[in-house]
Amino acid sequence: MGLVRDRRVHHGLEMDELYTYDLKMANYDTSTQWQNRRFARITSKSGENSSPFHLCRSVAVAMGIRFIIMVSIWSAIFINSLFNQGIPASLNENYCGPCPKAWICYRNNCYQFFSENKNWSESQASCMSQNSSLLKIYSRVDQDFLKLVKSYHWMGLTQIATNGSWQWEDGTILSPNQLTIIEMQKGTCAVYGSSFKAYTEDCSSPNTYICMRSTV
Repeated sequence: MGLVRDRRVHHGLEMDELYTYDLKMANYDTSTQWQNRRFARITSKSGENSSPFHLCRSVAVAMGIRFIIMVSIWSAIFINSLFNQGIPASLNENYCGPCPKAWICYRNNCYQFFSENKNWSESQASCMSQNSSLLKIYSRVDQDFLKLVKSYHWMGLTQIATNGSWQWEDGTILSPNQLTIIEMQKGTCAVYGSSFKAYTEDCSSPNTYICMRSTV
């Protein structure tokens, strides 16, 4: 009987230990599941928080690319304006015709700004070969765009040695209301500067030039 009682006690202890083990395992599983769920929530929130960051980074990259493109465009425009500083912008807004190709028409006259450097006689010959003459100022009102010219160009104006007066290629004498002559250096030819001012120049000096012809 004592042996039987001892077995029952031993069996009861084993059952208690098994129950305790099962309870610990259940608590472990519950704790593990809770930790996994908490980790999943943290990961989900992290992903949600990272989405605005990626969006902001994408917007920043797009704005940077746009800025680079705009800088490139404006740089190209600026460089182009430097190469064409002798041609007033208003000319391109007043094209009419008929004029030779690449010439610009302004109020019944065709104009061409040549960037090659020639002396006065060579410039005159170049214009004549294109059925035109060197620039003549006949009216400050009708040729108001010329005040925008920024560099010096040969024009069809020379000084008469006998009396010192200035005349145009067509033989007419320069009048004070057409142009202002400014003595810069010794010479009997003139270059056009800007604001209806001409500057004396040695006829053998190289300069760019402007040709002009009537559209009629």
